[in-house]
Amino acid sequence: MRHVLVLIAFLFAAAPLYAHSGAAAGAAEPESIFKLEKLSDHAWALYGRGGNVGFLVTGEGVLVVDDQYQNVAQGIVDQIRTVTDKPIRFLVNTHYHEDHAGGNRVFAGFAEIIAHHSVRQRLIEFPLQQQRELPAEVRRLESELAGLKDEDDPYRTAVARELRLLNFLSDSAQAFDRAAVAPPALTFERAVRVWLGEQQIEILHFGPAHTDGDVVVYFVNEKVLHMGDVFWNGMYPFIDTRGGGSFSGMITAIDRALEVAAPDAKVIPGHGQVTDVATLRRFRQFLSDLRAKVRRAVEQGLSPAEAIRSIDMDDYPEITPQFMALGNDILAAWQESQPAP
Repeated sequence: MRHVLVLIAFLFAAAPLYAHSGAAAGAAEPESIFKLEKLSDHAWALYGRGGNVGFLVTGEGVLVVDDQYQNVAQGIVDQIRTVTDKPIRFLVNTHYHEDHAGGNRVFAGFAEIIAHHSVRQRLIEFPLQQQRELPAEVRRLESELAGLKDEDDPYRTAVARELRLLNFLSDSAQAFDRAAVAPPALTFERAVRVWLGEQQIEILHFGPAHTDGDVVVYFVNEKVLHMGDVFWNGMYPFIDTRGGGSFSGMITAIDRALEVAAPDAKVIPGHGQVTDVATLRRFRQFLSDLRAKVRRAVEQGLSPAEAIRSIDMDDYPEITPQFMALGNDILAAWQESQPAP
């Protein structure tokens, strides 16, 4: 049996954000992990085990955004079937991570899978690169962590969470099965507009953000915006710099999404509860303020450890350490704030 590594249990019925799903890939998850939330006459959010799902029901069929893990994907289909018997025609992957695209194999039999072109490459090729590169990174972090003895040191906390993440990614890469991958067959660079009857759906890529292949999906008629992991409601975000993510790109992508969405739109985050545009703006301001503090620390010549130990974000008490610690986001911003050679 493949090793199961739970990074941290925090989201809906104690479900792990990045739980290794391969061991139970053939076993259905209990229905009790799911929670449906109706957002408009035709749009729903679905919480489960992994990234939040959104779906739009029309007279011409259903479009789904994200599918969590393989072992919960059939449960997602079953939940949609409690709302409608219309065919599921399209699935959008907001990015390549397993908790958002791990169920592709279930959906591939009846739905067209749409994603940014880099998602296809990440699903097919990136695990092989990680097989080669991650073991050395894990050993380096293990060595660094062994020298950090103060349990209350925020830098040690950041290193420990990074190591936990790398162990998970390394386990996933080693267990990679190319035959089990169902990559998107329809990929694009910047934008795709889908029409289902009178319903207009905008699928938009604004550049690297959480990863290099993030898209946001806007159900125009329903005024519902699915942000994927460009938005983490109530928690410090994970910025996957190994997967092409960018701290500044997160801010840019949110700015562009805010230009698209109606002021009274409902917003589905990648993780956390559905919310409104004001909360998304608040999260954007948190990122901007944190970036400014990190840039000042770099200008002062502080090391990453010194920056993590000196920076707080107490003005944002609603954003908390759940999957990642503040120090992990400081590290991502610090890397981007280095002066060009």
